[in-house]
Amino acid sequence: TDFGVTVTFDWYSYARVILPTTYSGAVCGLCGNANGDPDDDFVTPGGHRASDEIRLGDSWKVGDIPGCSAGCGAECPVCDAVKIQPYRGDRYCGVIARAGGPFQECHHVINPEPFLQDCAFDACHYKGHRDTVCQGVSAYVNMCQSHGVVVETWRTAEFCALSCPTHSHYELCGSPCQPTCHTPSISTSCDASPCSEGCFCDTGYVLSGSDCVPHSECGCEYLGRYYQKDTEFYPSCRERCHCSADGTVTCQEVFCGAHEECRVEDGVLGCHPTGYGRLVVSGDPHYVTFDGRTFNIPGSCTYILAQVCNPAQRLVNFTVLVEHEADSHGDPVLMKRVVVSIHGYTITMERGRRWQVDLERYTLPLVTEDKNLRIGQEGNNIVLHAAAGVRILYNTATFLLITVPNIYHGRLCGLGGNYNGDPSDDFRLPSGALAGTTQEFVTSWKVPEDRACSDGCNDSMCSRCDVSNEATYSKNAFCGIIRDAEGPFRECHPRVSPVEYFTHCVHDMCAASGDHAALCHALQAYTAACQAAGSMVRVWRTKEFCPLSCPLNSHYELCTRTCDLTCAALMGPAPCTWGCFEGCQCDEGFVFNGDTCVSPESCGC
Repeated sequence: TDFGVTVTFDWYSYARVILPTTYSGAVCGLCGNANGDPDDDFVTPGGHRASDEIRLGDSWKVGDIPGCSAGCGAECPVCDAVKIQPYRGDRYCGVIARAGGPFQECHHVINPEPFLQDCAFDACHYKGHRDTVCQGVSAYVNMCQSHGVVVETWRTAEFCALSCPTHSHYELCGSPCQPTCHTPSISTSCDASPCSEGCFCDTGYVLSGSDCVPHSECGCEYLGRYYQKDTEFYPSCRERCHCSADGTVTCQEVFCGAHEECRVEDGVLGCHPTGYGRLVVSGDPHYVTFDGRTFNIPGSCTYILAQVCNPAQRLVNFTVLVEHEADSHGDPVLMKRVVVSIHGYTITMERGRRWQVDLERYTLPLVTEDKNLRIGQEGNNIVLHAAAGVRILYNTATFLLITVPNIYHGRLCGLGGNYNGDPSDDFRLPSGALAGTTQEFVTSWKVPEDRACSDGCNDSMCSRCDVSNEATYSKNAFCGIIRDAEGPFRECHPRVSPVEYFTHCVHDMCAASGDHAALCHALQAYTAACQAAGSMVRVWRTKEFCPLSCPLNSHYELCTRTCDLTCAALMGPAPCTWGCFEGCQCDEGFVFNGDTCVSPESCGC
């Protein structure tokens, strides 16, 4: 800043703030008051001394994040001095303080002991995971270099080798004065010190955002800001511009569409949706269209669930297919497979948590190279988030939620309806005409396929629920818990209507002759819908009522963010897509590798 404050963040695990001495005693927070006395740093916003780190941290908490807690309570992993000691050795963090080592010149400037202790502590918790060790050592390197101290080579092919993106290379002491598309020639006023280690563009390449590109691939500069090539941006709410391939900017006056508003979202100014439509498929498949019309499908065929039938400029096309499958007795019918085509990719999600992108299986979480797709596991669900704003949540069994921005209002078709706000005209055939019956509507959206499938019962022949059974299943001990005004879902009722979920629950219990599994699936579906809407759900599972069995090294949590506790999260920021969901969370000391919970040292690359 122009008042001397420097803030550094590596986008993941290292943050540093440097203040001029004029701020001595004038600041507060987790980093203390900068008055030169470390003994009075543990002060709360109220000016009281905190008794320990957890109380200090909790006092400066900005807000609650789902799945986040002040401490680990009785489940804190024990990394005492004895367990930490091996990680202070040369195989792990010992290089930080090694006499005669690569950082010897820094030892008299920056005390290595706190950095060594922090590195060994983290390494102990993550069982010596290599990325954790390297981040700990790198923190000391950054601090030394920020003080102008020369450090020697410490990374080797066997220890903390750094892989750099295309057209870039590693430098131990790279200049902060790097050419960019915005400033292709380095200013003589740029201070080339202190240097820092990292990835730097190869000769002949310059930075365009975070990518190294040749000069010919540089984007555009407009009103003092740089934009990458072939991108669209909004300098203001009334102007949309395009940075073309030849580096020129063309702008036009625009106004946001009927279902958009101009605001900043994810740091980007532009026309963003005012809301979202939701399509739900659950249980023995019950459908709730984007406009709220409900119907059941007893058929076991493949159907077009939603697709763009009324294209428009700047509207990304997509198609979602759903394949049903009857069990060996022909009843009930379940979702077997969901196929999504969007942004040039085809994503297949099957019951039992099997999934593929363009016929290849990847380990979750996945972010495609063009950043158009993010796929991750959240609790029991696979969540797909497309750049077009389409989000799909599938619990790989009995619940599917499709959320679309309302720029698609009135432009969709399929079993999910046309999303025009009017449920009475949802049953349209591919020709555009209104169907006479539910069966005609459903059959019209069937996809031709090689396998034999059934359209199921006709409307008049479908099984009906006995009145006495219906009354029983409506009680709070069964499906009534969904709509109970004092029950565990009460906070969700204003956000997600319990009416359809209650009705579907009773239907499924009747169809399953009172089988408790049908009840548990129905409650799980409503839980997922509530949590996807950002609503709080209270504890409803017990050891006796719908217990959820978890694999080895994991346990059930009502609100877990699976993506925060993965092997991938040890190596960089995790692409979390939604809030928290119920599901199995890895035990303390274990992380999710895409299939199971493993010790961190078993994580891959």
